[in-house]
Amino acid sequence: METLTIELNNPKTFSLLKELEELALLRIVKKKPQTKNMADLLSNCISNEQAALMNKELKQMREEWERVF
Repeated sequence: METLTIELNNPKTFSLLKELEELALLRIVKKKPQTKNMADLLSNCISNEQAALMNKELKQMREEWERVF
């Protein structure tokens, strides 16, 4: 048995698939969406050097903001 992922371009397509399932020609398996937290999604997106540079720039911007107000 082979599992495929398909994208339906027309809402009527699902009813056709349901009919094929009733004829025991296929089985519709609904996948649960995988949820990941934001930290996992963003981990290793930037290098440590780039992160350090961004933190330095952010600190400078905050200091400038505090001086203005």
